[in-house]
Amino acid sequence: MYEVGRAGGYVTRQMWQRRGRATLYAAAAALLAATAAGSFAGAVLSGTRPLQAVAAVAGLAAVMGCGFVWTRSSRFLRQARQAAVGARSERDVRTAVRRTGSVAAAYGLLLGGRGGDCDAVVFTRGCGAAAVEVKTGHGEVVAGEGKLRVGRRVLHGDPVRQAANQARLLSRRLNGGTVQAVVCVPGMSNRPFSTGAGVWVCSARDLKAVLDRAPRVFDSAAEAEATMRRLWDANPS
Repeated sequence: MYEVGRAGGYVTRQMWQRRGRATLYAAAAALLAATAAGSFAGAVLSGTRPLQAVAAVAGLAAVMGCGFVWTRSSRFLRQARQAAVGARSERDVRTAVRRTGSVAAAYGLLLGGRGGDCDAVVFTRGCGAAAVEVKTGHGEVVAGEGKLRVGRRVLHGDPVRQAANQARLLSRRLNGGTVQAVVCVPGMSNRPFSTGAGVWVCSARDLKAVLDRAPRVFDSAAEAEATMRRLWDANPS
């Protein structure tokens, strides 16, 4: 299989960026904590009331600043953990794609328009095409009212519309060929299903069966691979 791109590359970059910010905020919190401790110590040891008052105010301001930057550090660290989980899900889907016998796959392909890159573009063994959006979760997946619920958690945004938009963008790049839109939740426990918009939702385990449904777009595997090379070479990332 011809394969290009890095599965989870975008969210991995997000993870490292957020870890870096968390570290900087944590360092600032430590500095402010030390400043607060020094100010309160100065307020206790100072022999004059004006100096005690100034030191106490400075210490209080440092405590408040420490609390603020520590909260920011904790938030960035939590976001970094979420990004790490998302990257792992995309790598799980890459593993599943490799088992499908597909002709070609690209990860993080920018297809144009707004909405970011497509997690996986797959040209199947039946010479069909699919745009796969990867979401993280474990349990039964239910679609409704523009949302996907995984277990007790509602996924952010509208994954079904996101997959449909990526499929539409890819179709334009393929001169109007029909592209199968897929939302893959690796830990999904129920059987694959199709939404009213024609978007398939499946687990990594059932991805092969869903990709096999993609209608034929290319006349041959060689044409499919050549097309993927052209798309990737034109990729602005």
